[in-house]
Amino acid sequence: MPGGRLAPPWTRTRVTVVVISLICVVLIVLSTRAIGVDPQRFIDGWSDLGNLLTRMTPIKPPNPATIAKPVLDTLMIAVAGTALATVFALPLGFLAATNTAPFPAVRTVARAIILGARAIPDLVYALIFVRVLGVGVLPGVLAIAVYSTGMIGKLFADAIEEVDPRAPQAIDAVGASRPQAIAAGVVPQVIPSFVATVLYRLDMNVAASAVLGFVGAGGIGFELYNTLRTLQYQRGIGIALVVIVLVVVVERTSAVIRSKIVGHDLVRPARRRARKERVSPVQRVPAASAPAVPWTRSRLLRVLTVGVAISLIVTSFSGLNIGPGTLVKALPDLFGGLGAFFPPDFASVWEQLPTAMLETLAIAVTATTLATFLSLPVAFLAARTISPHPAVYHVARVIIVLARGLPPLVLALVFISAFGLGPFAGVIALALSSVGLTAKLMADAVEHVGVGPGAALRSVGATRTQQAAGAVLPQVAPSFVATVLFTLDSTIRSSTIVGIVGAGGVGFLTYQSVQTLEFRTTSAVLIVVFMTVFAVERASDAIRKRIL
Repeated sequence: MPGGRLAPPWTRTRVTVVVISLICVVLIVLSTRAIGVDPQRFIDGWSDLGNLLTRMTPIKPPNPATIAKPVLDTLMIAVAGTALATVFALPLGFLAATNTAPFPAVRTVARAIILGARAIPDLVYALIFVRVLGVGVLPGVLAIAVYSTGMIGKLFADAIEEVDPRAPQAIDAVGASRPQAIAAGVVPQVIPSFVATVLYRLDMNVAASAVLGFVGAGGIGFELYNTLRTLQYQRGIGIALVVIVLVVVVERTSAVIRSKIVGHDLVRPARRRARKERVSPVQRVPAASAPAVPWTRSRLLRVLTVGVAISLIVTSFSGLNIGPGTLVKALPDLFGGLGAFFPPDFASVWEQLPTAMLETLAIAVTATTLATFLSLPVAFLAARTISPHPAVYHVARVIIVLARGLPPLVLALVFISAFGLGPFAGVIALALSSVGLTAKLMADAVEHVGVGPGAALRSVGATRTQQAAGAVLPQVAPSFVATVLFTLDSTIRSSTIVGIVGAGGVGFLTYQSVQTLEFRTTSAVLIVVFMTVFAVERASDAIRKRIL
């Protein structure tokens, strides 16, 4: 119609987006109602939370002499577990990647192992391993290793599938075997991504190992759980602050190492490197006269970092009194103990399990929704390109870092004291603990948007808010959707943890069955958790492909 308002056409993609959005709204409404989340409950609970915060002050710093060993144990558990996970994940990553798997069946099995390893939270693994192997640091290391193998293996496989295929094809064309083509054509391309993945997982494992003591798997978590369980809130908050500082320090150190080791020098394109060295990228130097690789500053730094990493790994295993013999000796007990979990007994929890699983999903959906709303303003303030002032940017980034250091289990214990047992406390705990990662991913996406649309709006007098709404949001919407789906995936796993301390969901069934030695019931619950995580992950992948 001439002079009428133009509207975008109703394409198949647009219809899909609208339908999925409506389904999400319905799921959010149903989830919030199912677990009793309403504004009035927030209002009624804040007075109780205020009273609890009053009891937490003044904060009592822990005695350094008593806290030093648990802190060191926590760090060593994280390092040792990450090292074992890397060893396990390397072959799995190559077997699970489409371009390096020897057969499709092998890839399917490797992908199934990766998914199975990361479908169950590390704290649940620790709970089981403590029952099988006894109290101590070994169950904690194995729990970190098994769960991290899933995440590291997946990211390794994804990185391998994204390599430039021309390098291995060229090596294969001159008669090299398949292992030689992979070693010379694939491995050099994925090393930066591998290093970044391992360091990122180490950050997360420090936070995870800090609460393994809740179930007797060593580390500072044991001290923290005892203080909170006995209502020593002032001392408990002091220990919690130590955990937060520990996580933040490791995260910042890891970020610096990633920027140095996986930075510009390591991933510089071959043509630019050849130009700097004044050698043509196609020029060949006879093998007999090939000069040695110069010891540049970046190369020296990488070698020193590798040496320090190896020293830390050896020191961690030695400090925890875990050697190759210990691991080999534990295998018969581990496999023998795990035999008690089969066959799974679904009949014993058939009436409780569907309700508990639906409650877990409702907690995850509601917590993800709340975390998204809390993360959006923090993300825009933490994006250097659009933050209104440098001071605001730095404050927002500090909030993100601190939020990433908050273990959800600790928050769940605090909010249970304020709001009582049940899923409401779990929702608040998971939402706040998810803000750190969600806001960080969103802020990073905002910082990488194109500047053209924003400059165009600014040239016609648009305000900062108008620029963000008209130029930034349309560009970051796909990335934001992917981030929210990733948060949901992570929150579902975490929601099985908070139930261990009484914050609702299927976690309570898991904890109760392990404590009463009903291991076949435990395996039945974990199989349902695995199937749920698998279904949600497949649905998330389908949504991403449809609307992104």
